[in-house]
Amino acid sequence: MSRALRRTSATALLAAGLASVVLTTTVPANAAETPVAPSIATQADQGTITSFTPTVPNPTTATRAQLDAAASAGRKKASPFLAAPQSLAADSSVAGPISRAEVIARARTWVDAGVPYSMTSYRSDANGRYRTDCSGFVSMAWHLSSSSANNYGETTGTLLEFTSSISKESLKPGDVLLNPDPGASGHVVIFNGWANAEHTRYDAYEQAGSVGAVHREIPYPYWSGHGTFSPRRYDNIIDDAPPAVSGAARTVGADFNGDGKADIAGIDANNNLKLYTGDGAGHVSGGSNMLGDNGLWKNFKSLAAGDFNGDGKQDIAGIDAYNNMKLYTGDGAGHVGGGSNMLGDNGLWANFKSITAGDFNADGKQDIAGIDANNNLKLYTGDGAGHLGGGSDMLGNNGLWVNFKGITAGDFNADGKQDIAGIDANNNLKLYTGDGAGHLGGGSDMLGNNGLWKGFRSLLSADFNGDGKRDIAGIDAYNNMKMYEGDNAGHVSGGINMLGNNGLWAGF
Repeated sequence: MSRALRRTSATALLAAGLASVVLTTTVPANAAETPVAPSIATQADQGTITSFTPTVPNPTTATRAQLDAAASAGRKKASPFLAAPQSLAADSSVAGPISRAEVIARARTWVDAGVPYSMTSYRSDANGRYRTDCSGFVSMAWHLSSSSANNYGETTGTLLEFTSSISKESLKPGDVLLNPDPGASGHVVIFNGWANAEHTRYDAYEQAGSVGAVHREIPYPYWSGHGTFSPRRYDNIIDDAPPAVSGAARTVGADFNGDGKADIAGIDANNNLKLYTGDGAGHVSGGSNMLGDNGLWKNFKSLAAGDFNGDGKQDIAGIDAYNNMKLYTGDGAGHVGGGSNMLGDNGLWANFKSITAGDFNADGKQDIAGIDANNNLKLYTGDGAGHLGGGSDMLGNNGLWVNFKGITAGDFNADGKQDIAGIDANNNLKLYTGDGAGHLGGGSDMLGNNGLWKGFRSLLSADFNGDGKRDIAGIDAYNNMKMYEGDNAGHVSGGINMLGNNGLWAGF
């Protein structure tokens, strides 16, 4: 049989977007496919579940030969391109190109409705009419054809006809982990992103025998004892176009509430400074106001975090609408106050593109470095009392920093001196090592030379996972906050979501 039509052009993203909240359901290793008694039920979204008599003994894992034989005996041809039983409210057409966002959005509808598992029932809803087992679930999510002739969805065996083998590291949301075994162990799961930096666990959607439609975290490739799973990609899936990028985001990382864990602060779409507290394991949550809900931070251009006044609490400095560097002192409980000038009221910081803070000259006081209008990196030394002075070059006067999209400071190579990392014009993350005297050198790659950081519009650093090594986080092209773990040798790896996969950081 020929493959499904190859993917062509991109379709619009569904408003639902990608979801990545991992449910806390605990499922044992024996959560394999097990049929439940046929039934008719009405779900919360008005979908209905109807029992039917399959044309084969096991419609979940049947082979194409078994389906064709049953169809011939019943005078029905088991075609994967039969017309849909009802119209769909979707961007895609039946068996046509479908975006990754739509795949996940369709899968989520069954999870939200709590659809139970059955090999001998189908669900009718806005997605169409699909069998309520694992392969029917994937057929629904991919918007494949469905009718009584194919028992309302493909099987774990016939899904091979619509997919291609891919590598583990190529997995993207909407791809699957498939075990096409024709026996009881046949199963398929929808991949929705990695759950840890080691890529040993992933976020998934599946229709499982013991729990029905579920969104949960799964060990890669699946729980032991269920056969061999491999990553595969639907031939008609298309990558989502990145959302429009509005400009550099204003975010910083530090321990703002004094609990010993690194947090993230940022200016949101309403121009308020929000605090997202860290859990010490690479995730953040919350979103409380650090200085009221009054839009005070409108037109602030860049932020830096550090203990600028030497009181042991993390403060925030930023370039305001008048191009002055303002200091807002922290209280150690997640709030800031004040708003004093750090270097006069003269608009000195006009056209600075990015700033970051660190003790670059090793005098025990927090300084600020920034890329100026001439694309040079300037150092302004702190006095430990909330003021700055100077303005010396950290790496020559040659405009090296043109088109850098963000910078962040930290001791990335564990030599006790503050370095600077930044996304360069080629969208690579570069490391410039500090000498402890206010100068930098180098320019090595921290995560390959592959343009991975394209579309990132924020860069910040801290020890987000509590392992004693400086990590880097940033808002990616899909408006998710990603964390890359540091190794204390000038490199980072991973790329896990710190607060879901839902585009929350749009507008920051």
